[in-house]
Amino acid sequence: MVSFSQMQSSNARIIETLPSGLVAVFVGGTSGIGETTMKQFAKNTVEPRIYFVGRSGEAASRIIADLRALNAAGEYHFIQADVSLLHAVDWVCREIQARESIVNLLFLTPGVMLTNPGSDTIESLYYPTAVTYYSRIRFIVNLLPLLQKASHLRRVVTVFGAGKETLLDGDDFPLFPGRYHQAGPLQTADHGSLSTMMTLALESLALEAPNISFVHSFPGFVKGSSTNSSPKTGGVIRAVFKVVGALPLFEAGERHLFLATSARFPARDGVRLRIPTAGVELGKGVTVARGTDARVGSGVYSVNFDGESVPFKVQDMLQQLRDRDMIKRVWQHTVEEFTRVTGSAFV
Repeated sequence: MVSFSQMQSSNARIIETLPSGLVAVFVGGTSGIGETTMKQFAKNTVEPRIYFVGRSGEAASRIIADLRALNAAGEYHFIQADVSLLHAVDWVCREIQARESIVNLLFLTPGVMLTNPGSDTIESLYYPTAVTYYSRIRFIVNLLPLLQKASHLRRVVTVFGAGKETLLDGDDFPLFPGRYHQAGPLQTADHGSLSTMMTLALESLALEAPNISFVHSFPGFVKGSSTNSSPKTGGVIRAVFKVVGALPLFEAGERHLFLATSARFPARDGVRLRIPTAGVELGKGVTVARGTDARVGSGVYSVNFDGESVPFKVQDMLQQLRDRDMIKRVWQHTVEEFTRVTGSAFV
């Protein structure tokens, strides 16, 4: 197990290991884990260029002031958008593509606002699935070429439900438009299906981009994070807090900075071709992580808040889905929805 102190030690070496001018995009960066990780990234890097995407302009003004106080040499750009809409995602990506030639880190944490949980978006996608799955995958697909062009760190981190993956019925994906009409908030089984689709989609993307590492994380219970908010689960989580406690938000930020920058999570080609891995060199006692296919350093990682790969039983279940050609079926479904909504597979 990677200790928190080992993570902190790795983060402290970013400034001497990674080059100046790293470009990072934080989607969902105006609150919670996205905000705190972004601040840790700004604090520990040299002259970073950070783009953060969210809905609250008021929060953005405060955050930019905080970022400048942490690192006055950085550049900080807020892009205001409702990322539940794929057309808005495409607009944001075009803005970034117009300004940058490479992206080093894409960090995804858009939360699910449950004020109207049973509704569909105007694009006929169920709101929680639009935000937690389709929007995130669309960001990755659109920015993949810029990530591939980066000469150093090349990483995608999506914070959601790693380790919560479940078996998936490909004949009736739980995410089709209209599937959840009047169904209310996501149920546990639905959360597991979304987690599975997220991991399988990342595996599909890694086949196309083996020089990028993909990390799907479960953040644990975090004080002040929207990942804990749900009418169905709030009471249970509060009870868990009393028994085992919750991670302070700043600690969740440090842990996720480790996931975003450590050589523990190399791209598949970084190991197979023995290319120097993009990321902070491993410290004493820290080894390369086991990928979702149970192989060390295979490029896609489903990890818990402590940086450990999910149990073998989850990886065995994912193998069952691969044997049923579920990676291809999930990706075909995703592209079909992208094309239905936007008219294209990517921008």
